[in-house]
Amino acid sequence: MYVVKSPKGLPPPPKPEGRPLRGSGGYTMTEIKKDCALTIDGGVTEQQIQQWKAQHGKVIRIDVVEGEECHIGYFKRPSLETMRATASIGKTDEFKSSEIMFDNCWLGGSEYLRKDAVLFLETVKQLSTLFQSCMSSIKNL
Repeated sequence: MYVVKSPKGLPPPPKPEGRPLRGSGGYTMTEIKKDCALTIDGGVTEQQIQQWKAQHGKVIRIDVVEGEECHIGYFKRPSLETMRATASIGKTDEFKSSEIMFDNCWLGGSEYLRKDAVLFLETVKQLSTLFQSCMSSIKNL
């Protein structure tokens, strides 16, 4: 579940008992996306997504909402080479490291996610959660 700040113009969310607030406004991404007047996805089709899945395995969709615009980007999982490059460059230039991660995982979608600094940083923040998406355990035998 995505957590976002409440955009301007939306009333405060209801606070029913048992429902924890999410983000400063308590809105989920689903609630916010209902108010999007414009969805920008770069013209990506379902057929293209299926081709990417066949070629890259998993495909990740990242939605970034700004005002009434919903920007959608599609990404593949990073390769070991990409992870090595981002880790190496990240020691001296964290922003360049983020650009490498974005550019090497990008499949398609709204070009504004790469061109607009605010949208870019929000997208990279979501990309970084890929490293936290798996669980593991260790057991002595």
